[in-house]
Amino acid sequence: MKLTDLNPSGGIGANSLLIEVGPFRFVIDSGLHPKLAGNEAMPKFSLVERKSLDFIVLTHCHLDHLGSLPVLSRENPDTPILATQATRAIARRMLSNSVAVMKRQRGELNLPEYPLYNREDVSILKDRFQLLDIEKPFAIEKDGETLEVTLHHAGHGVGAASCSASRNGQTIFFTGDVLFNDQRILKGAKPPLNPVDILVMETTRGLTARAPEKQREAEIVRVLEDIRKTIKRGGSVLIPVFALGRMQEMLVVLEEARHRGAIPPAPVFCSGLGMDLVNYFHEISKQSHEVNFSRKVLKSLGVRPVARRIEPGREPNQPGIYLVSSGMLVENTPSYALASGLLGSDRNTIIFVGYCDPDTPGGKLLTKQNGQDFTFEAIDYITPVRARIRQYDLSGHADREELLALAKKLEPKTIFLHHGDPKARDWFREALADSPSHVIDPEPLKQYEA
Repeated sequence: MKLTDLNPSGGIGANSLLIEVGPFRFVIDSGLHPKLAGNEAMPKFSLVERKSLDFIVLTHCHLDHLGSLPVLSRENPDTPILATQATRAIARRMLSNSVAVMKRQRGELNLPEYPLYNREDVSILKDRFQLLDIEKPFAIEKDGETLEVTLHHAGHGVGAASCSASRNGQTIFFTGDVLFNDQRILKGAKPPLNPVDILVMETTRGLTARAPEKQREAEIVRVLEDIRKTIKRGGSVLIPVFALGRMQEMLVVLEEARHRGAIPPAPVFCSGLGMDLVNYFHEISKQSHEVNFSRKVLKSLGVRPVARRIEPGREPNQPGIYLVSSGMLVENTPSYALASGLLGSDRNTIIFVGYCDPDTPGGKLLTKQNGQDFTFEAIDYITPVRARIRQYDLSGHADREELLALAKKLEPKTIFLHHGDPKARDWFREALADSPSHVIDPEPLKQYEA
C-alpha cells in the first residue's frame, strides 16, 4: 500500500488520504480545513491526477472530511463515492450550507475564488454515490484483480463509518473518526476485531486523558445540574453546539432530563442548520437500527426558534435554554451573538459540551477568569465575564486508551497515525514504542509505502 496525506497542514484539517493498493487508486475523505479559508483550506488535489481515481470513500459529513468533495468529484466525474445511505442524505444539506457560507465570505474575507463550488456541483453528487450497507463487502475489479471494501459502524456521528479494504488476503483498516461509547441517539462503534495488516488510526484525543470521574454519563449529570441551578436563579443557559449531531443529542438529553424531573421546565430555543437536520435524523432513524431519534422531541420540549435578530450585548427577552451553533462561538453565529448578551450577568451559564479550538472565541473565553474583560472582536463589544463558564467532555471521539487497545487487538504490521495534532500523535507513537507494529507518523504530501 502507498499512502499520501493530502492535508497540507497535517494534523486535523482538510482530511484527505490518497491510497494506492496494487492497481487500485482511491481517496478517503475530502475535507476543508476549519481554521483556514479559500484555496488554503483545500487538500492538495494537484497530487491526484485528473480522472485517475477508482473510487472515493466518504466516512462522514463533518466538513473537515466532506467540505471539498464537490471539487474532487468535479475532477473525477466518473468516480463513484462510497458511503452509507445516511451519509449521502446528510451530505447534500451540509454542502448546500457550505455554499451559502462561502458566498457570504467571498466579500467579507475578500476571497475571489469563493465559492469553491456551487449548488449545481452539489446536486450532481447525488447520482455519483454508491451506497454500501454496513458490514457488507463491496467488490471492485480492475486489471484482473479484486479489492473488497467494507464499511463498519463508527459511532462518531449519524452515518459515520470506518472502512476496511482487502486484496489478496491482506487487509487495511481505516478507523476514520470513531467513538466506542453509546450516545443517546447513536450506538457506539463496532470495529472488526480480526487482525489486519495495516491500521490507519485517528489520534484526536492523544493529549486528553479522561479522569475516571469524567465518564460520559457523569459529565451529563453535571451539565444537567448546572442547567437546573441556572434556571432556578432566573438565568439563561447557552449551550453552543455543532449543528450536526451534537444539537440533536443534547435535545434528547434535555427531553429525558425534563421527563424525570432532573431539570425544571424552561423554554428551549434552537436555530439554524441543526434544526433542519432534525428532520434528516428522524428519517434516517426509521431505516437504521443504530440511530434512535424522533423529531417529536421538538414538540415534547416545546422548542422555539431563536429570534431572527439577536442584538449583540443585550440579554434575550426571555430566559431559557439556548441550544445553538456554533459549538466554538465562531464569529457571526447565533451562539456568538447570544454569548455577548449573556456573559455580563452572574445569573447566566455558558456550557461547552465538546472541544474548543484555543484560537476560536470559545477557546479564548475558556481561559478567562471571572471579572476579566472579554472582547467580542467581530462586533466591537467588550464585557466583563460574570456568567459561569463550564466545559464538559462529551466528545465524539474515542479515548486514547481505547484506540491504543484496538491497535494492540488488531495486531497490524504497520500503523499510520492520522487525524491528530502533532503532540497527540507523539503520545501514540510513544505509547506504541514497545509494540511489534511499525509506527509511521506521515508528513503531509509525502508518499509512504507499507
